[in-house]
This record gives sequence, C-alpha cells and structure tokens, in this order.
Amino acid sequence: MSATTKIKIDKTQMRKYLSHIFTALVCFLIIVVLNFALPRLLPGDPVAYLTGFDEEEMSREKYDYYYHELHLDEDGVTQFGFYLKSIFDGTLGYSFKKDADVSSLIGERMGFTLQITLPAILISILISLCWGLKAGHKKDGLFDGISTTFNVALNAVPSFAIALILLVVLAFENKIFPYSGLSSVSPDAPFADRLHHLVLPVLTLVLASTPSRYLLVRNSTALFADDKSVRYATERGLSDDKIEWAYLFKNVAHPYITMIGTAVGGCFAGSVVVENVFSINGVGQLLYDAVYTLDYPLMQGILFVTTAVMTSAILISDLVCIAITPKKEGVRL
Repeated sequence: MSATTKIKIDKTQMRKYLSHIFTALVCFLIIVVLNFALPRLLPGDPVAYLTGFDEEEMSREKYDYYYHELHLDEDGVTQFGFYLKSIFDGTLGYSFKKDADVSSLIGERMGFTLQITLPAILISILISLCWGLKAGHKKDGLFDGISTTFNVALNAVPSFAIALILLVVLAFENKIFPYSGLSSVSPDAPFADRLHHLVLPVLTLVLASTPSRYLLVRNSTALFADDKSVRYATERGLSDDKIEWAYLFKNVAHPYITMIGTAVGGCFAGSVVVENVFSINGVGQLLYDAVYTLDYPLMQGILFVTTAVMTSAILISDLVCIAITPKKEGVRL
C-alpha cells in the first residue's frame, strides 16, 4: 500500500508574505522615482544637483555641455527613460566629480565593505539566535535577567561610540589591534594580517547589531516557553538543548529568518560609520566622500544599491518563510 501526501501552502501565510513582498517592491520603486525626481524638483539649478558642481564656477560652454549630457533639454518622460537606461545597463549614472561611472566606483569599494559586513552579519545572527533561545527558554531566571539587561543597555549605545571605545581600549592604550585600514602594507597583504585588521570593525558591527536581534529572538522564544509541548518535553526529561532546538526554534524560525533579511541592510548602514572611524575605503567611505563633495549622482547610486540589496534580502527571506510553512492536506491511501 502506498501513500501520497498533498502539500498546500497556507493561504493566510501566503497573503501575509505576498503583502510583505509588495511593500518591499513599492518602497524600492519609490526610491527609484525619488532618485530621479528630487534633483529636478529641488529649488535651484538641476545641473548643480546632477553634477555636484557650482554653476557659478562653470563657464557657459561647460554648463551647456552638462545641460545637454544630462538630457535636461528633453521632456521629463524622456529624461526618466534615460535614467532607467542607466539602471538597466548597470552604469547607475555618471559621477562628474570622479569622472567615472557610478557602478564602477561602487564596485571598486564593495569588496572592502563586504569583508566587514558579511562576517558581522553571520556572527551576529548566530550569537543572537543561540543566546536568545537560551534566555527565552529560561525566562525570568538569573541568566535571562543579566543577558536582557546587558543587551537593552548595549542597544542604547550608538555604533560610533562603540567603535571609539574599542579604538581607545584595544588599539591606542593596549595596542592589541591596528586602528585603521585593512592591511599593514598593501591591499594584497597576508591573510592573517587582514584578519588582524578586521577584528575591530567587525566587532563594532557585531556589538551594535546583536542586541536588537537577541531581544527579538528572546521575546519570541519566551512566548512559547510555557507551551504544553515544551512542558511535556521537559517532563520527559529532554535536555535543554534538545528542547530549544527541536521545539522552541521552530516557533521563532519565521521572525528569525525575516531578521536575517533586514540584518543585511542594517549592516550596510552601520558600515558607513565604521568605515569612517577605522579609515576603510569601502562603500561607506565613498558615501562620506560623495556627501562632502556634493557628488549627487554618486550619492543616488549608493542609495540605489543599498536599497536594492536590502529589498532583495527581504524578498529572499520572505520566500524562504513561505517555503518552510507547508500545510499537509489529507493523506490518500
């Protein structure tokens, strides 16, 4: 006798996550439209906003050249078409200040940013998951009280303050770690030297991002800690680790996976501060330079890429949540 099981995705969950996907796409489209519209709607000359140059310092010939190159002599629909073309062809516009395509400038720096953000994301989500499960399972106990109080306090400390404290204590006073850059000699420095330089910036991002994720996991776990299945497992004599991973984790899996999606965008945002404090030439440092020099095309390109990365991460996490919530409907013999 054979049995086949028909799997059906829960419609309520599907509608919920499709709503999340729709919201993320709408936010992304809003960023695309704002990137195009704001320089043209702000008071003043759009040439200045789209090039970063002061129009008073430009000759008439150069002004006319930029005006034509930016298609400002065309109607708005045509301009938006050229803007979309720069997105689809991958250039993301042109930085007149740096005389290069925006995408190439971001691509040159993205590797340095990923060396900081990816380890920080992985370490942070693993620590917050293990720590939050343990504290939520033993809610209102001594371990939970100390852990939650510590994370609430740490969550109130801004990332730049964490970075400065680590610099003073571990770099300047005790000289355990270097205080700037990602290598001692060149970008092709030995692997061990690169790891040595990565410790402080990665640790800064981990300390800045872990508390909020710990609190999410801990609170989600605490909601299910008194569930009858958990009490039954405890009475059967199962170990705490078995209960936490076999019973409690499945109840916090959805918010945890969603948290991973938002963690990507959060670390990219936090890297702006970290890269400037530790003098790392990543995308965060590039954004700082763009703001300082009023390089609006570059600012818009970085905003676009950051939004695209965050939206993609959220979409993927939502799709994973949909995939892991099948509902068995009937068994045919």
